[in-house]
Amino acid sequence: MAVCAICAHPAPLQCSACHSVAYCGQEHQQLAWDKHKRLCKILQKIERGEPTPDPRSYCGLCGKTKGPLRVTECCKKTVCDDYENYVMFTYARNSCSRNHDRYTTCSQHHQEGHRTDWKSCIKCDDGFEAELRAWYATNSYNFIGDIHPNPPTFSPKSCNECGRVVKQGAEPNAWLPGGILCKSCM
Repeated sequence: MAVCAICAHPAPLQCSACHSVAYCGQEHQQLAWDKHKRLCKILQKIERGEPTPDPRSYCGLCGKTKGPLRVTECCKKTVCDDYENYVMFTYARNSCSRNHDRYTTCSQHHQEGHRTDWKSCIKCDDGFEAELRAWYATNSYNFIGDIHPNPPTFSPKSCNECGRVVKQGAEPNAWLPGGILCKSCM
């Protein structure tokens, strides 16, 4: 089964237009739509075999063509040059550049100077639990063609206080010596 582009949990829903992105539920599909809608149109053209813009002319994460673009250091793909959109200490995820640089295995692999392909790098797996490894390798901050084809499987963790499943990469949580707390119980 595919994994959700927002949280890396099993995803039974797929974008009905481009068929390139999956979601665990409507909440995450709606959360992603603002960034996905422009890229979705390009992906639909690719799927139909129609001419598409040069990949260097749009952000590969959100599809924007207006505004400054840059090439990532790690995978040499075009992305919005929008670090200035991030406001310190807000933990907002509104910057394509910042999100790719901070929240993907691709970028971490490059920053660490590993020489192998990031999808098979043993060093990149060290120190991360399976759910977070899956999230960093499959979230929507990765370029569509670079999403890990075989992310690690994991058993979702539940909040120690209320028992609700915590989607670690997609929502605030706190680790405790004996488990995890969701945002409501922190």
